[in-house]
Amino acid sequence: MALKPHYPQLDPSALADLPSPWLLGQDRAAHAWSLFRRCANQHLFVTAFPGFDGEALLRALFQQQPYCSQPGILASIVDGDAQSLVKLSAEGFAQRQLPTGEAIPESATLTSLFELDALRFVDQPLSRNTLLGTVDKAGAYHAGLLASCEVLAIPAEGLLQKPSRWLMIKEALKRGYISFSGSAVQIPVCCKVVILGDVIDYDTLHAFDPHFTDLFCLMGESQPEWFIDTDEDAQHWGAAAQQVAAHYTGRQMDGPALTRLARHASRLCEHQGRISLAWHDLGCLLEQCEGEGTLTADQLNDALHAQQHRHNSIEIYAQRNVEEALVRVDTEGEKVGQINGLTVVDYCGHSYGEPARITVSVHYGDGEVADIERKSELGGNIHAKGMMILSACLYRIFGQDEPLHLNANIVFEQSYQTIDGDSASLAEYCSLISTIAEVPVKQGLALTGAIDQFGNVQAIGGINEKIEGFFHVCRYRGLTGEQGVILPRANTRQLNLSDDVIAAVESGEFHLFQVDNVEEALALLTGREVGVADEDNRFKEGTLYGLVQDRLDQMAGRDDDEPRPFWQRWLGFS
Repeated sequence: MALKPHYPQLDPSALADLPSPWLLGQDRAAHAWSLFRRCANQHLFVTAFPGFDGEALLRALFQQQPYCSQPGILASIVDGDAQSLVKLSAEGFAQRQLPTGEAIPESATLTSLFELDALRFVDQPLSRNTLLGTVDKAGAYHAGLLASCEVLAIPAEGLLQKPSRWLMIKEALKRGYISFSGSAVQIPVCCKVVILGDVIDYDTLHAFDPHFTDLFCLMGESQPEWFIDTDEDAQHWGAAAQQVAAHYTGRQMDGPALTRLARHASRLCEHQGRISLAWHDLGCLLEQCEGEGTLTADQLNDALHAQQHRHNSIEIYAQRNVEEALVRVDTEGEKVGQINGLTVVDYCGHSYGEPARITVSVHYGDGEVADIERKSELGGNIHAKGMMILSACLYRIFGQDEPLHLNANIVFEQSYQTIDGDSASLAEYCSLISTIAEVPVKQGLALTGAIDQFGNVQAIGGINEKIEGFFHVCRYRGLTGEQGVILPRANTRQLNLSDDVIAAVESGEFHLFQVDNVEEALALLTGREVGVADEDNRFKEGTLYGLVQDRLDQMAGRDDDEPRPFWQRWLGFS
């Protein structure tokens, strides 16, 4: 089990294959852009993601595949009393030739109003005048954005804040011209439009206007991650990262710094075989590195530590509360019906893990496994779903032939905020089995994982933060060599742990255990054989599941150790 990604020593002098790092991995956007250039009446929506500069991607696409060799000209043609405005190419203007190939009469006066911008980004609030332009009292047209450039990039949030602006753009693009009341002159729409947003913005605009895709039938989706399948893939990313370093800092990274940045970018993806393409976030981090000349791994580590320190005040308070026992978390000994689950807290762009004490109590009842978090309206829908799956798993094993005669209450102790997600369902199930069987579980082990109805343990998110959160508590109290975390085997490709956790695991002071099903987790937690059902769906006496079955039989009134009723003994029934 690799505890962090292992990349080859990246060559800091390797040359990039692409002119811009924003083009790395963006084949979808590049293909959409090529169609945008070729298809006259199809406009483009480009998606971006947090930490990625959508405008930089568009500039790079424009540079790699120019929309036009030379921007056109908005020209005025006056022939007698008639005036018209028309978009001409530079060559067409010089040759007095219309886009249709027809010559402009020599009697007509041809005047260049202005040369179009090649690519223009909206840099002012969207309004009617901004988009369409204005006509003054003398009848002169002052161009708006739609008539002043070849390609116009509009932020999606500007359209969502004022949907009426979208309707103006839609009508102008459909008709191909802009007209004003009181003027017979039609102003041509000179540009094609690119909207920059995210996939939610795209869906929102489509929901607002089902005809949105009639015009914006091209979507270029930005790829947030770069897949590392070979050493060559890692080198491609490294060369692009050097371009980012030069752009944001004017410096170059040495080999160790490049490898350290790759490890950090991999942690952002939560996967050893993927590296983040959030170039803006990575560039800002590099810009925070102190020093001059070549950027080193030590400088990058200092910047990462400083970044964490600026954001982790709540994390420190949470750790202190556990250390001072204001929040109770046991890391040694054994307890019945109490287990350490693992949670992740996200705030202000910072994530950290902290253990959560999960307890279970059972009593005679009608088979309900009650989620106290849900009943108190502190549990989210996904957590409720996990509890239902937990109940289904329990009934699959012990309630196939008849209902269970117990009720259970499951709660996150000392939790006062909303809890969501199904990653605690493994811990909740194990704590429930411990309570029913009255078998203690080891408090030095924490666990995370989601279960399905068949008891398989499934992958969850935030695995690195969860492991590190429990490790910090154990290290503060003193590592015993018996502590560790049980995690889904499916999560092992996502491990990218801090150096202190890796050192403790390698020295045997802290342990990580991979499991595929709930039985493996129960065996680690209790040190007992879990048991396998026979053909009558009975478990061997003394096994963990056998003890559970015995307790359930007692609750159902089928305890063979109880004395027989008087009438049975009097009649001689055995």
